[in-house]
Amino acid sequence: MDPLHQVSDLQSLLLTQAAIDALIQQPALAGAVRSTLDHWDRVAAPDSQPLRDEWRDILLNRQFDRALALTDRGQQLRQASPLGRALSPAKRLEIIRSCKGRSSNT
Repeated sequence: MDPLHQVSDLQSLLLTQAAIDALIQQPALAGAVRSTLDHWDRVAAPDSQPLRDEWRDILLNRQFDRALALTDRGQQLRQASPLGRALSPAKRLEIIRSCKGRSSNT
């Protein structure tokens, strides 16, 4: 895997971990995440439905380790993550900036 993809995957993993941490600390954020999934159900391609369904299951059962798995499926889940609204803009920017620093060192 080329270095830019490695940095992108790391950024995705770090953003997902931070959003999950926020969900654990503030379970009410799950409502906003479910709202995102509901919106995507109305506008997204049907072939991505299995990922949305899996995200619903992850949220319902609080099996966040599935989204953090260092597997192809974990990566697919992170790429289709509805967790954006669970993360503050400041925290998101902090993670993105830290990863940009890594990409300039490659």
